[in-house]
Amino acid sequence: MTAEASHAAEGGGTVPPGDPAVRGLRRSGIFALAFGSGFAVLAIEIAGARLIAPVFGLSVVPWTAVIGVILAALAVGSHVGGRLADEGRVPLSRILVFAGLTGALPVVGAGFPWLARELFGFIPGAVVSALVLFAPPVVCLGAVVPFLVQAETESLSSVGRRAGDIGAAATAGSILGSFLTGFVLLPAMPLTVLLGVTAGALILMAVASARLLGGPRDDVRMAVAIVGLPALGALGAGLPSDTLHASQTLYGAVAVTERPWADGRVVRELWQNGGSSSAEYVESGEPAHVYALTSLAILDSLGLRPARTLVLGGAALTLPVALVARAPETWVDVVEIDPRVTALASTHFEYGKRERAAISVVHEDARVFLRRPGETYDMLYLDVFDHLLTVPWTMVTAEAFADMASRVAPGGVFMANVLSPLEGPGTEFLARLRATLETAFADVRVYLTGPSTDPRVTQNLVVVASVESGVLPALPWVDAPVAAQGRPLTDAWAPVEYLQGRVFVQGLRWR
Repeated sequence: MTAEASHAAEGGGTVPPGDPAVRGLRRSGIFALAFGSGFAVLAIEIAGARLIAPVFGLSVVPWTAVIGVILAALAVGSHVGGRLADEGRVPLSRILVFAGLTGALPVVGAGFPWLARELFGFIPGAVVSALVLFAPPVVCLGAVVPFLVQAETESLSSVGRRAGDIGAAATAGSILGSFLTGFVLLPAMPLTVLLGVTAGALILMAVASARLLGGPRDDVRMAVAIVGLPALGALGAGLPSDTLHASQTLYGAVAVTERPWADGRVVRELWQNGGSSSAEYVESGEPAHVYALTSLAILDSLGLRPARTLVLGGAALTLPVALVARAPETWVDVVEIDPRVTALASTHFEYGKRERAAISVVHEDARVFLRRPGETYDMLYLDVFDHLLTVPWTMVTAEAFADMASRVAPGGVFMANVLSPLEGPGTEFLARLRATLETAFADVRVYLTGPSTDPRVTQNLVVVASVESGVLPALPWVDAPVAAQGRPLTDAWAPVEYLQGRVFVQGLRWR
């Protein structure tokens, strides 16, 4: 018995003899299926992380959950797929059909992450969300390569080469999928549309698999699924009545809403990754967030009318507009990393209602901006967040604060907006933040923005600091009862996500 016949007898796939052109076309189809499976895995992974970002943010916690679940699903799929391929009872086309159908789970279950966080907490909720929404299609995609290796292997002497080539094709698909999804597809279409198109593409791959490798063919149902799944994604992309805009950018999920607040006044808000980053009253254009109002009041108490101000984190530019309205002679430089956010500020917020010659916006990473030689400022205001209450760790290290302090002019002040409870394990971040601030500033104060009946409730706090001692007078504001404690955060070691995640562990409650 030949090696080829022996392999066939053991359940291995054999390539039928025939026209070399047909064999070449079949081989190209097999590599295209491998490439498509790798592409789909990365599309689901990257889009999936964005899908749960409004609930869990884009810090290391949700990314770890999504990546870990995706890798586990691929391992399970590869293990099971190899055995199914050897048994020969389940064709690959059916597995890809199931992948396409379950690929629609994130579209129809976009609200599940909120329930998962409520039931399981922050970190377990992120893992459960990834397991329910993303693992099923990825398990199926993990089975693709074993099926294709068996189908493409002509003899035992070539199995290593065939496995390597098909694995390389799948990896190449993942590489292109990561770049194309992150840099092109996410900014180009709503998440639900992208996920619906991916699900439809998996059904199309099932059709191709049935033609190449055999399996049941129901062209009518397949055609309905290929068209229907992207259409389902388009239906899921509809905006609620109070949402004026929603999209994905290179840096996160953004939305603009308009709705009445508890006092009955209508407020327009900019949301980034699920957190309200800017809010202003529609009628007056004045800031609606308590931290902005408190910051302006603190400046009045200081008697400070800065000639030059640097704001790190512009969002909808509500605070810079208010600073210029308070002191028309001031000049405000704003560093905002996302140009799409500034475009929304121009389109939907007070900033865009007239020319703002006193406000200059630079689209750049704040750390890069700070490291370049530049002017000093009478006030530097740090207002950066990447989720509900979490801040980018790169902006709260000793090195970052040293760069900020170097940009504060003699007699100038540093201010920042932070969120924290005042009791419980969630205060660890605030204690470490205060210790880090004290490495760069001689006088550091953290003021409450208003009374709270429960110190375990998360609330806005305003940091006021100066490089020199004796610059800040006594102010009529209550200092946060959390002293500096612990090792300062550094670029080499800044477990910010872990520290702020403890707020969720103790139970996130807003004032």
